[in-house]
Amino acid sequence: MDPRRRTIALLALTLGVFLVTLNVTVVVVALPDIAADLQAAPDTTAWIIDAYNLVGASLLLTAGFLADRFGRRRMLLTGYALFSGGALLCALAPSISFLLAFRVVQAIGGTALTPTSLAIVANIYPDPRERAKAIGIWGVSSGLGLGLGPIIGGATVDALGWRAVFAVNAVIGLAALVAVLRVVPASRSAVARRIDVPGQLLAVAFLASLTYALIEAGRYGWTSPRILAILAADVVLAIAFLRTERRTADPLLELGFFRDRQFSGTVAITVAAFFAFGGFVYENTLFLEQGRGYSALAAGLLSLPSALPTLVGGPVSGRLVATRGPRGVLGAATATMALGLVLLAALPGDAPIEALLACYALVGIGYAVLNAPISTVAVASMPREQAGVAAAVVSSGRNVGIVLGVAALGALAASRLPDAASAVEMADAIAPAYVLAAAVLAAATVVARLTLRAVPPVAVSSAPRRSP
Repeated sequence: MDPRRRTIALLALTLGVFLVTLNVTVVVVALPDIAADLQAAPDTTAWIIDAYNLVGASLLLTAGFLADRFGRRRMLLTGYALFSGGALLCALAPSISFLLAFRVVQAIGGTALTPTSLAIVANIYPDPRERAKAIGIWGVSSGLGLGLGPIIGGATVDALGWRAVFAVNAVIGLAALVAVLRVVPASRSAVARRIDVPGQLLAVAFLASLTYALIEAGRYGWTSPRILAILAADVVLAIAFLRTERRTADPLLELGFFRDRQFSGTVAITVAAFFAFGGFVYENTLFLEQGRGYSALAAGLLSLPSALPTLVGGPVSGRLVATRGPRGVLGAATATMALGLVLLAALPGDAPIEALLACYALVGIGYAVLNAPISTVAVASMPREQAGVAAAVVSSGRNVGIVLGVAALGALAASRLPDAASAVEMADAIAPAYVLAAAVLAAATVVARLTLRAVPPVAVSSAPRRSP
């Protein structure tokens, strides 16, 4: 590909992951309006968010495999079509039941966009240094989507109503589909692997039930019989999946790759980092709106310091990874996020807004630097024939981390929150959640030091290794 065509292709690919991550948070501020318009209970409207996360987490591995097997461009086009069509139907939904069903359609389409777009980026940039920089740009869109969601959602709902949130998604998704048709080349794995049906079914069942347990734990409690039964079933499903993958000639996921400390460490760091950031975005939005009394739009604007650093941090970290290796970059990113959260936990609820913004900036800088290293290292650690699956594993880590962070940190804060809490009481209730998130990030910093290499990543091009 000539440089101009490749740049346009990269923009079309990054737009997909921007839309997917945007929809994790953009709808949050629209929930009160949706509940009032469609006369839905809060527990029901919460599933507008939860259903999207549940479907997204459970189908990522399958989507990555199908992209490698049947064509990444084809899977990307299918994803954009389903995502845009589902978003348009959400905008027209006459009831909460229809809205939930259409939201699932949107999520299925979104599932195909993240691993597929990252796999295509890895293939159109064969040079490791150029690839690291391109994934840095790809990471910018991921970070911006998650961070700008409350801002875009608040502005859209205030100006045009909640239905416009979904309509805008549909328009942007269709524009990206047209761009993909014009500039993105077709690619697929050179090794035509057979479909591992048992592995696919077990992976979907495990990821779906685990995500459901994480979501519902905040409502029923971690020790409730329902949650304990689901978690026990998850253990059984995980064991069955591992046994199946070891015995299958063409497994969905090559377990031998987890023997690579760098790949395993990257996945663990991904879960930890998105656990912290997802919980931070959720808790901070509630604090600004309910504790400090800001409108949805104002709360989103105040969150800009945690989102804007991704515009610079992604490309910069991509260059650093390409020249110096991922160990120091990832370790510095997780440590910076942890510092921001510790300082935020120490601030009283009536602290000057400038102090809050400074803490947001630290969290945002660390998060901005994070996306490029984890994506680059994961893709470089596996053969290019399985780039889709590698991207799907990291994307699954992102989704599981976000869902777990919102559920665990939300439950911890809610257990300490009195009714009609003031800003000071709310800050005191949230502080332990931020400390827990910082502790998880500190552990991730140690993992980065122990597992990652201090040299630039080089793509693996050999045939897939077999697990014993």
